[in-house]
Amino acid sequence: MNPAVAEYLKSAQENIAQSKWQAAKVKFQQAIAIAPHRWDIYFNMGVILAKQQQYKEAVASYQRAIEIKPDYDWSYNNLGEAFLHLGRIEDAIQSLIQAVTINQNNPQFYFNLGKALIQKNSIEQGVVSLRQALALNPEDAELLFQIGTSLRNQGLIAESITCFCRAIELNPNYTLPYTPLKYLKLEPEQKNRLLDFYHQILRDHPQQPDLLANLADLLAEKGNISQAIACSRQAIQFKTIQVRPQLADADWKLKQQPPDFIIIGAGKSGTTSLYKYLGTHPQILLPNKKELRFFDRNFNYGYQWYLAQFPALCDHQEWLTGEASPSYFFLPHVAQRISDFAPQTKLIVMLRNPVERTISDYYQNQQSGANYASLEDTISQEIANLNQKSESELAYGGSILSQSLYYYKVKRWMQIFPKNQFLIINSNSFFINPTESMKQVFKFLNLPNIPNCGYQKYNVGAYPPANREIELQLSRFFAPHNQKLAEYLDMNFDW
Repeated sequence: MNPAVAEYLKSAQENIAQSKWQAAKVKFQQAIAIAPHRWDIYFNMGVILAKQQQYKEAVASYQRAIEIKPDYDWSYNNLGEAFLHLGRIEDAIQSLIQAVTINQNNPQFYFNLGKALIQKNSIEQGVVSLRQALALNPEDAELLFQIGTSLRNQGLIAESITCFCRAIELNPNYTLPYTPLKYLKLEPEQKNRLLDFYHQILRDHPQQPDLLANLADLLAEKGNISQAIACSRQAIQFKTIQVRPQLADADWKLKQQPPDFIIIGAGKSGTTSLYKYLGTHPQILLPNKKELRFFDRNFNYGYQWYLAQFPALCDHQEWLTGEASPSYFFLPHVAQRISDFAPQTKLIVMLRNPVERTISDYYQNQQSGANYASLEDTISQEIANLNQKSESELAYGGSILSQSLYYYKVKRWMQIFPKNQFLIINSNSFFINPTESMKQVFKFLNLPNIPNCGYQKYNVGAYPPANREIELQLSRFFAPHNQKLAEYLDMNFDW
């Protein structure tokens, strides 16, 4: 091997180990300039480009690797995954079929193929492929979580619960399987079995915060509020200490003060990313989970239940805490309830281009198993319905188009809270320049600016690009509503 190439590849691997993707990319580019026929360099370049969410470039890199070495199975698999991110479902399926053809014993290939087939709406074939993946490797916690998620999205709840629970059995400290189990709609018998399961795991892992938080949720659903509160307090204390070990000996008194901030919306506008970025600030301690939904779904649990979700330390001036429940934005009663309980809490609203938000919301609901008509029919039906509604009616409503009618929701909230208590964020600008955007967020919260080393996007959907006619139809529909919003807030959104 050329010594210069070897040095570039060594440096690239060191960069990868430190998650320095751009630096690794530069090293691979330098290696390619010297050795343009090395398939492995193109393959690794594709991996880096995918990490940077540059999927078009990743496709080209994987295709070049395949040209040079057409029998390497992972090139086809990774190419298929990149195609999925671009919404090129048929191309993804063909590439993943090729990966499976080369290697029929890799469960990850079957999983990705199953996921692609389901996105194509070939549900039965997709589920068969998922089950093949599970049969090949039933002892991989991460794969079990991935399969469970896909099965859940197809309404196969019992099977998905089995996958999630098995993943937890294999590794109780693997956090991801706990999240879907929080939100599944369970039958009473399923809840009882899950309660027994949590208690069983808890005997050997009494300080696992995700386990305690899930157990607390089930106890609350069954009406055991006092037990749920005790469990929640344990969960948030252990969770906080995991992140900040220096707080283990702090004075963990019961929390009495409301949260300092609430991200109230809008869904599919980057609220998960903002919430994660806030959690990197050394003076912010986050609650048991992002979406507490206290002021709509869980209000009957009482204020003590709500306060038990937050670290008690945040009653001290040097710490802040808050939650993010995008459903608050469009649901009735929420704004007044927050005003009654937490009149000084700062409110953050993220607003995405309504055309993009609507399309993203449609596909997220579809991928989660919602029985929708086609995108075209859904939009046409909703436009016809919304055109019949009054302004006061448009201030509420969680349908995919209604959530994007921001003016009416914002106006209703600002009739209850003063405008200076809100931070309105244009999501498009937020992701173009997250460093500057977070500087504004921290200033709003009266915190020193602490830049993040990298701003990964979270909860990013993968779906096909919309037909241009659909985008134009939506743009025409939203235009007058966007104009009202811009004038009301005196902001230019460039939508």
